[in-house]
Amino acid sequence: MDTFSEALLSAKSDRIPEEYDWFAPLIGDWDCDYYDELINHTKRHVKGEWIFRRILEGAGVQDVFIFPSRNTRENNPQPDGEYGTSLRMFNRNQHCYDVVYTCSGTMKRLCFKKEGNRLVGKVLDEEAAYWVFSDIANDSFHWEYVTLNPDDSRHLICEIFGK
Repeated sequence: MDTFSEALLSAKSDRIPEEYDWFAPLIGDWDCDYYDELINHTKRHVKGEWIFRRILEGAGVQDVFIFPSRNTRENNPQPDGEYGTSLRMFNRNQHCYDVVYTCSGTMKRLCFKKEGNRLVGKVLDEEAAYWVFSDIANDSFHWEYVTLNPDDSRHLICEIFGK
């Protein structure tokens, strides 16, 4: 392993208290199915990869978001495909995760809190926009990008099913 990888990647530590280690079930490599209706209001399905690892002496979790997947992008290129990363750092004072996501031309900041069995991230620079992890199990999860309408009804932008 090189010096950079050794400094970045880490094992679990006590830097995140057990009761706040919300992203632990996501650590690993996931095959994913992405769905949206953004192009011409036609249902779209894209195969992807989402890889999560502990970082920085266990103080956070980083992911690599690859859509379309490396195995399918030659056969199914997407003009708006993303190869990005999120950094999730536990905020001990606020009992939440401060998150930044970036890919080519985009950077989003979020604050993630646990609401019941869901991890809900408020997109800080977008009105009523949220990223939600739910149905997290040992071998699957569901992720949604949603906005809330003025009447509090939900508008689904896109969703991902990981397995």
